[in-house]
Amino acid sequence: MLEIEKLFLYYSGMGKIHSSENWLIRVQGNEHPPVHVHVICPEGKAAVYLDGRVINSGVPAGTLRRAQEWIADNHTLINDEWIRMNNPAER
Repeated sequence: MLEIEKLFLYYSGMGKIHSSENWLIRVQGNEHPPVHVHVICPEGKAAVYLDGRVINSGVPAGTLRRAQEWIADNHTLINDEWIRMNNPAER
């Protein structure tokens, strides 16, 4: 099995909101505010906040740029999924 197939199998459960090429965007449960997503690819991962901040641990610049473009176009979807996964009313 290819490395990317293993990666997608591992991260394919709840919270996956987008995948493209060899990367995916995921919202995790039991997370801290502010709203953010995780960009995951074979080379690394990054946390991307809706306010534009990024904590990158190995995601190549081109991949991160494409992910950020998708994130910028999908703030409502991300926010809704983050609330569903993290239910701030119960904190």
